[in-house]
Amino acid sequence: MRRLIAICAAGLFMTACQTMPVEPETPAAREYPVIDNTGEAHVCAAEQYQVLVGQRVDDIHTESLPSPRRVYAQGDMVTMDYRPDRLNIVTDARGVVIEVRCG
Repeated sequence: MRRLIAICAAGLFMTACQTMPVEPETPAAREYPVIDNTGEAHVCAAEQYQVLVGQRVDDIHTESLPSPRRVYAQGDMVTMDYRPDRLNIVTDARGVVIEVRCG
């Protein structure tokens, strides 16, 4: 019985020491569309909204921007979930857009 327990424990220790291969995140991986349950593909269009950089966020009609979207100031607490279809508009402390990106 002790031999069986020792063999099982050794097997568990050996599997716990294995490492899983990690694929590096590439910029192309961020461009994959998100397909919702209706079958429609959604892609973040951050490239199209780079013209917002340098403008005051108060002067931008954010409701006309595609959804999902998130507007926040640099340093604000935000969720760390990555959503390739979400448009992020990052402002500085003065309310000027400093970055438009997906995520």
